Amino acid sequence: MRLIHIALVLLASATSITYVTGRQLDKCVDPQETNSAERPMRVGAAQPQRRLVDYRLTARSDVLAEVEKSLEKLEQIAHKAGTAGCDALAFPEDTLGLGSWEAGNPASLQNVLPGAVKRMLEGLGQVAAKYHMYIVCCSDTTDKDGNVWNTAFFLGRDGKEIGRYHKVNMPIHELYKKRGDGFPVFNTPDLGGVGMLICYDMVFPEAARCLALGGADIIFNPTLGGAAFGDQELNRAAFRVRAAENFVYIVVSKRGSGSMIVSPRGDVLAEDNEPDGIVMADIDPFGDREGGDAMNHQKDMRARLFRERWPAAFAMLTDPQPPILNKVPEVITIEEAARISQGALTVGETRFKEAAAMLREGRVEQAARAFEKLKADYPHTWIDRVARERLRTIKR
Repeated sequence: MRLIHIALVLLASATSITYVTGRQLDKCVDPQETNSAERPMRVGAAQPQRRLVDYRLTARSDVLAEVEKSLEKLEQIAHKAGTAGCDALAFPEDTLGLGSWEAGNPASLQNVLPGAVKRMLEGLGQVAAKYHMYIVCCSDTTDKDGNVWNTAFFLGRDGKEIGRYHKVNMPIHELYKKRGDGFPVFNTPDLGGVGMLICYDMVFPEAARCLALGGADIIFNPTLGGAAFGDQELNRAAFRVRAAENFVYIVVSKRGSGSMIVSPRGDVLAEDNEPDGIVMADIDPFGDREGGDAMNHQKDMRARLFRERWPAAFAMLTDPQPPILNKVPEVITIEEAARISQGALTVGETRFKEAAAMLREGRVEQAARAFEKLKADYPHTWIDRVARERLRTIKR
């Protein structure tokens, strides 16, 4: 039976829930049961508002106090999902909103991140246990050697950590962090094989493919971005393609808006743009993979897809120096990109707001000088691009 798409928007206090039914099963079962053969799994993707910890805070106690405020809102969203019968809920990348603070305080990470992450796992773990619900969340972590890892956590129905994933593929400004070295799949009795990718990972088709080959039935994607370089339509299409080309479910959780749930057929089962909302869909993690061509049809197309591939011809994918890199030389170093991006996330954003205020107040010449300086200090960033737009408006 094809998936039936019925959208309902339920408003409860400040949190909206966009709910879409998935495969319709013949038998109605108590939501607390966990046998996936008897009932669908209700999965959700949160999209909390943009609540960032101020980079100008320096005292550990002040930073952790802000973390507590953020966590209180996140727990409210998790409670709302649990009350709605959610079996699994994903939060976005940088769940606690510490990214900008980290950019402005790199020397203080080991003093703050361990405590913040511990509190996040405890708080969300308690909600997970209360509602017998899986939770995926994400934060930078540090180790005893001072390495920084962008990490996704998979919490079980008992609130305890099942496993974690370290981000493998990173944009140039994030390459000062330590990379993960693989794509683990965590097997569960009711969600099947669970994999996680973080933000930029999804831009690389190989990442989702590795999880699918490893037995993932569903991929959770905490993110702050998209799955391709381009506009919103292209990003949405890329998520659909990642799901369809691997016959996996993909649950995308993005801050503020853009969360979605995609089926193994590439159908967008649910999506919404309501800040602090929850996108939900009922799915059968072990089904909805029928397909084929004129010569052969399969109940689960992975039985064909992953046998028909020919890995012996794919050596180019693991070549660290493919020929294309000789045609497109580096134009910026990792160190310079990291320095510029850290500035853009902190003082650069503050300076941009000040320049924009000058323009609104009619101080045009002063604003123009400020935008010109921003262009020079933060090349190739969003600040550079928008400053150029403002200058074009001024010069008309």
